[in-house]
Amino acid sequence: MGKYASWNDFEKNVPIAYNEITTPEAYKTGMNGIAPSGIKIKEGRVKHYSDGVEGKGEVMVSGYKRAMFE
Repeated sequence: MGKYASWNDFEKNVPIAYNEITTPEAYKTGMNGIAPSGIKIKEGRVKHYSDGVEGKGEVMVSGYKRAMFE
């Protein structure tokens, strides 16, 4: 939780940050950056990634809370 002063800050801000950085475009750029020469990621994979992360910021925070605290 390094940059957050309290759990309330973490719970409020992480979903926003998560949604900003886990975009399909960021995924596509990253995967194309590590792809073998001359090929690129399949658009279906980008769509599947998008479906998997859309609106998941709150879910990620609640999972972290369950995993780390009693």
